[in-house]
Amino acid sequence: MNLEIFIKYLEEHKAEIERGDPVVVPVVDRENFEQKVVKAIVAKPPKALPGGNDLWIKNYREEIDPVPWKIKVLEEVGGLFATRKLGID
Repeated sequence: MNLEIFIKYLEEHKAEIERGDPVVVPVVDRENFEQKVVKAIVAKPPKALPGGNDLWIKNYREEIDPVPWKIKVLEEVGGLFATRKLGID
């Protein structure tokens, strides 16, 4: 799995990522350009993430950072425009 994410989504979850908590983020599979929303653990280099895959970061100028982060997908939540359940009935 070779995934890409826009830096904005990592910035929105900075505290959770630093704690090692799972986050729900939209990603793009770089092999087939499929967009999906996943629940995953994300790690910034040089932190290791056993069982993790490369996560390429696209910055605000649409450039890909040369050093990938790591991501371990726990589950696919839905398509790109899926909404998260907020516990409100």
